[in-house]
Amino acid sequence: MALLLNVLLFSYFLLFLFSMKTLLFTLLLLVGLLPGAEAQKIAIKKGVIFLDNQPYARLMADGDAIFYVSNLKNERLFVVNRLSLNDPAAAEPNNISGEVRYWQFVFTKSKTVVEMPYQRTYGETRYVIARKICLAQLLKNDELDPQALADFATNNGATFTERRRVLNAPQLLLPAN
Repeated sequence: MALLLNVLLFSYFLLFLFSMKTLLFTLLLLVGLLPGAEAQKIAIKKGVIFLDNQPYARLMADGDAIFYVSNLKNERLFVVNRLSLNDPAAAEPNNISGEVRYWQFVFTKSKTVVEMPYQRTYGETRYVIARKICLAQLLKNDELDPQALADFATNNGATFTERRRVLNAPQLLLPAN
């Protein structure tokens, strides 16, 4: 009984001390910190991506712009390239040339190309790539999952390649009247 009274008094104290919005935020934050609410753990050790402490795929870097992704049997599945294009529509005072960077995923067997914007991060690039691969759940049973690949391609497309085609298309000059 004393415990219930203490909990009620503490609750009223919190209501008095905090506004309802702050209390709701605090409760949501506490719920988010519960053990069952944690995100997937992604790590890279000796070129192997681990998802929730289980080996998931191999990731080999060729510099900081090309990454080869293989299954655990070392069969290459796809390549991730960091590319850029100069787009006048993206030009601004701190980016006069309008350089736009993006990731291009080239899936070897299906010849599917998927592109997504490059986000400048302060972390290591290979962790960014590993996170994208794991969140898209591209591998299942050490093979490329065709449905996950189809979803990945549908959700991201190849908009940068299309934009490059538009920018590189010959310009038609019409004679002046």
